[in-house]
Amino acid sequence: MTANIVMDTKLICQQLENSDRRVKTAALAQLREQCESVPAGTGLREVEQLACYFDELYLHLLKCYTDHFEAVRDHAVMAVNAFLEILPPLDFHLTNVMATLGERMGQTETVEPSEEIRLLYITQMHLMVRLYVPMKTAGIFRECYPLATKVLIKSIKDAYPMVQREGCATLVSLSLVADTAELRPHTQALAAALYSMLNHKHAQARVSAVEALGRLSLHMDASGDNMRRLFSEVSPLLMDSMPLVRRECGQMGILMLMELLDRYSFFERILPLVLCCLKDDSPEVVNYIRPLWVKCGKQYYDENEAELSQQEISDLPAENYPKDVERPTIGCRGLVQRSLRLLQLITRETGDWKDNVRLHSLKLLYQFVLHAEAAMTAKFFEIYPHVSLGCSDEDAAVSAEAKKVSDLMGRLLSYDSWIDHGFYGIEHHAKDSYLMCFYYMFKASTGGTYEQLLCLVKLLRNSDYSHTLKPRFQMYILRMMDTVMDKACWVAASQAELEKLYEVVYVVYIKVVALMHSLNMTMEFKEGKTVLERIAEAEQKSVDELHESLFAMALNDVNNLDAYIDENAEPILLLDGLINICNIRAAYMPELIEKVKIVFANCSDSAQVRIFSSLSVSSLLWSETVKLERERSTQLWANFVKDIVEPHLGWQAGASAEAMRSMAMATLCALAQGAPEQAREVLPSLVKHMPSLLEDRNITTRHYAIKAVVFFQGLNVEQLKPLAYATMQRMDDPSSEIRCLAALAVGELRPVYTSQSEEEINHEREVWEAFVQRSMDLLLLYHESPEKDVQAAAEHTLKKLATANPKLWEDRYARAITMVRQKDRLAELYERLSIKDEDDNGSKLAIAKEESN
Repeated sequence: MTANIVMDTKLICQQLENSDRRVKTAALAQLREQCESVPAGTGLREVEQLACYFDELYLHLLKCYTDHFEAVRDHAVMAVNAFLEILPPLDFHLTNVMATLGERMGQTETVEPSEEIRLLYITQMHLMVRLYVPMKTAGIFRECYPLATKVLIKSIKDAYPMVQREGCATLVSLSLVADTAELRPHTQALAAALYSMLNHKHAQARVSAVEALGRLSLHMDASGDNMRRLFSEVSPLLMDSMPLVRRECGQMGILMLMELLDRYSFFERILPLVLCCLKDDSPEVVNYIRPLWVKCGKQYYDENEAELSQQEISDLPAENYPKDVERPTIGCRGLVQRSLRLLQLITRETGDWKDNVRLHSLKLLYQFVLHAEAAMTAKFFEIYPHVSLGCSDEDAAVSAEAKKVSDLMGRLLSYDSWIDHGFYGIEHHAKDSYLMCFYYMFKASTGGTYEQLLCLVKLLRNSDYSHTLKPRFQMYILRMMDTVMDKACWVAASQAELEKLYEVVYVVYIKVVALMHSLNMTMEFKEGKTVLERIAEAEQKSVDELHESLFAMALNDVNNLDAYIDENAEPILLLDGLINICNIRAAYMPELIEKVKIVFANCSDSAQVRIFSSLSVSSLLWSETVKLERERSTQLWANFVKDIVEPHLGWQAGASAEAMRSMAMATLCALAQGAPEQAREVLPSLVKHMPSLLEDRNITTRHYAIKAVVFFQGLNVEQLKPLAYATMQRMDDPSSEIRCLAALAVGELRPVYTSQSEEEINHEREVWEAFVQRSMDLLLLYHESPEKDVQAAAEHTLKKLATANPKLWEDRYARAITMVRQKDRLAELYERLSIKDEDDNGSKLAIAKEESN
């Protein structure tokens, strides 16, 4: 054993002083090999012998730290490390090595140019900390703390990440065993150096820095600004992109909660480090921190058992506690409940300009609500505006998190305590943000009385809410109505009271849906679509009956029509949507006519046209929506035409009058199509307007006029003649579609012979036959048209006219056959239209009988 550790110290010293690099590196390598070859169980005598050798060599070894050659410096550090690992710890050795390390690495400027050597230097210091501390000789470091601090700071600020991480690891090892009173004077300088690493581009470097700060914080002076700066520097890393960094922040919080001497004074600043990790996006972070957090709660419970044990007796979970959420232990809840003053700082960050900061603050707030439970009720008025603002955030992730917070508050906060503040918020802030927050709280809660439901729906009936044009606002009003219907099922109220509630719900719902329809919103809201059906079911009515009985209330809420407003104004949009949603019904037709008259008298041209257009569409459903006996339906039809349509059928100057005339004609046509039986009784009184409408310069007006011609039935020859000739003239219209319609309409016109004497009846027949002859001539002419649609329409009408007037048809055919070029084509038409079968004869006799009547 002794032979293995024999060293010729003089020779070694000479070799180390040699100028040849190879000689020095060889000597150092041999020396290192000799030290490493010493077995672990070497006796005290041999170790003392090695100590003597080191005493003779250490000056030369440490001098090699400054050698010009990097290889020599490298071997020198490795050789000293080999000696330190086998020698007993002595303050003499520590002081000398630390002094050399301080010269090489503790200066302001960078003395050692090699990154690898700097790593060896800090590794050697780490080795001394590991070796000396377990041997109960950490106290000898007190004289070296100034030097050690300089070396650590220099390593932490090094440009080489490996050096930085080793410096942090060394500081962690030193902090684990150092005496707080001795290390505290140096903590501020060390912490300042570590702060510069928190923004390092390497995630592992940031992890090392946070770990070192966590250990160093246990030795800091808590009375100054050091701790406040520590939290402000570390907190941003809770939003770091790397889960390992966020986890280390949580680990730092756990360490401080468990071991910081003055932790009770800093709970408010420590808790965010832990709670944010409990709501982290990474399951690894959550699973790592949660068991440690439970230990913190256990420690807090043990320290405050007298107080918390009494609270635990009556500490039952909320009735609607969120599913799939584990309830924190009473110790963890107690930790948070004593730190609610931090909410002011958290809520302030919910309005930060950075998306990730707002998201982080809301996640933290969620954990505070989860742990504080009913104790958070006292802070509701303080956090309500901030959570509301988050619900309407433009960032989807932030908005979703705010909605989760709102839902949790509704479940865990005391309903009777927050509901009045909630009403106050939406009453004084007519914004979608407040309504969204209130909706999620109200829906998740188990509370709600009839009076509160009625108060809520009456509030939402106000124009500030139900007349809003904001799509998101509208959506949440509809969702709120659905929630009200849910809660109405179990509130204590009479049937009369519930019907009163349903009336207001109906009005709010129908107004919002009407505005959505006018705004052409394509989104479908399932919540809103079921409200009418649920009200109808509750009142044992159909939806149509619901409209009949309650729609007038919604119509009465349409105000401010007596002003010059355009088609995009809210009152016009609301009235337009109501007409389109509920159509025209007998129960509220007088009120609807009055509203439309106000629009026609005061609003802009575009607004008038929009309302008229909606009336036109709704008129098509007259037979389905006006379900009355024939006489009353006809009277309503006549009143509607008289008040709304007829005033605009006459010619007036101006572009707006032309548009209104077109819409009036369209509405009249739609009314006739929707209620043909009523139209036959009322339209004859309007026949005087038709010739001018058929000749109108506006193609739309002519189009609807020619379509309405077929509904003018029951007219005598004198009344029908102007209409008939005006219709026939439309066969020359520039529009091919109108030409086709005119050709078809001619065949539908039939007079009623009302004269008393035979002579007058014969005169009327002659007048009408003259029209038929002229019509046949034109139809035969248009049958030669190259347009297939016009040909088909002409042939269809000729067949009708030939069936009713066979002699006239023979005469007009004989005349035409001598004049046309394509005689074969006309002959084929004649063959097709010839009346030979019994059915045609029967038709002819029926028509003749009708004409005689």
